[in-house]
Amino acid sequence: MLLVRPVTIADHKEMLALAREAGIGMTSLPPDPEVLEQKIARSVASFAGKPEAAKEESFLFVLEDTGAKKLAGTCGLVAHVGLSRPFYSYKLSTIVQASPGLKVYSHQRVLHMVNDYTGATEIGSLFLLPAYRRDGIGKFLSRCRYLMLAEFPQLFSDVVISEIRGVQDMGGQSPFYKNLAQHFFQMDFKRADFVNATQGGQFISDLMPKYPIYVNLLDARAQAVIGEAHEASKPAVQMLEAEGFRHQGYIDVFDAGPTLQAGRADIRTVRESRRDSLSAIKDVKDAPLYMIASTALPQYRMALAPLEDNGTGVALSQETAAALQLKKGDTVRYIQA
Repeated sequence: MLLVRPVTIADHKEMLALAREAGIGMTSLPPDPEVLEQKIARSVASFAGKPEAAKEESFLFVLEDTGAKKLAGTCGLVAHVGLSRPFYSYKLSTIVQASPGLKVYSHQRVLHMVNDYTGATEIGSLFLLPAYRRDGIGKFLSRCRYLMLAEFPQLFSDVVISEIRGVQDMGGQSPFYKNLAQHFFQMDFKRADFVNATQGGQFISDLMPKYPIYVNLLDARAQAVIGEAHEASKPAVQMLEAEGFRHQGYIDVFDAGPTLQAGRADIRTVRESRRDSLSAIKDVKDAPLYMIASTALPQYRMALAPLEDNGTGVALSQETAAALQLKKGDTVRYIQA
C-alpha cells in the first residue's frame, strides 16, 4: 500500500537520500542534514499543534511504500509564507513609453521585485523516486495536499501558490541567474540556491537592486527562460493547471521559474472532495480507487485505495482502515483518483 503520512524524526536518513536524489533547484528540499533535521522538527511541531510562531505551520509528508518498508517520495505545505522571513518574487509587467513627436511607441517588459505573496499558502517539496512515477502515483502525491486544504481551511490562506523550478542547463546552472543575480550575489547558482534554502532570503533584500529590471537589457538566453518550467517540472505544472492553478506573471528571483496560484476554495480537489463516515470495514477490492484521508490532524494520513460509497457512508478494507488509523464510525474525506 502507498501511504502518505507526516514525516517523523526517524525518517531523517531516508529524507536526506530523497533530497540528494532531487538535486539542485528544489529549495524547499535542501540536501543538508542539519537544515533537513530542522524542517522535520518544524513539521512534527506543526502536526502537534505547536508551531514555532502563530500561522507559521510547516507540514511535511512522506510517501511510504508499506510493503517495501521504504520512502518513495515527499510533499509539503507551508501555511503562510513571508511572515518572519521575506518572500520575494519578480512580477513581470508591461509599460508603454511614447514620444508623439517622434511617433515612437515602445512596449517594454519590466521585472519588479515584490512581496505580493506574503501570507499565502505554499505547496512544495514535491518529489517522487523515478521507479514510482507510474500508475497515477505522482498525481496522488501532488493532489493529496489539497485534501488537507479542504479538511483544515482555518490553517491556510485563501491564496495558494506553487513555485516551479526554472530552466537549468546540463551543468545545473541557470541562464537567468547567471545573467542577472550572479552580478550582485557574487556566487554561482548552486551556492545561492543553497544559501536561500538553508538561511532564508534576507540576502536577496541586502544585495539585489530595488529598481525595475528591463527585460530587453538581459541576454537573449536569460529572456527566453523567463516563466519557463524545468523539463522535469512540466508534469507538475500540468497537474497544477488541471486543479485550477494559473501563472499570473510572478517568477522566481533566482531561476525565473513560474509561480502558479489558485484560490484555495477554487482548487478542484478541494471543491469536489466529500466527507462521510466509515460505515463498514470489509472486502472492497473490486471498488474504484479513491484518495482517502483521515480527519484528525495529529495522526493525519492519506491513502490511494479502493473505497465503496454506499450512500449511507463508505466502506474500506481492513488494510486501508488500519493504515489510516480509522475505526468504524470515524469520518473520512475522499475523492476519486
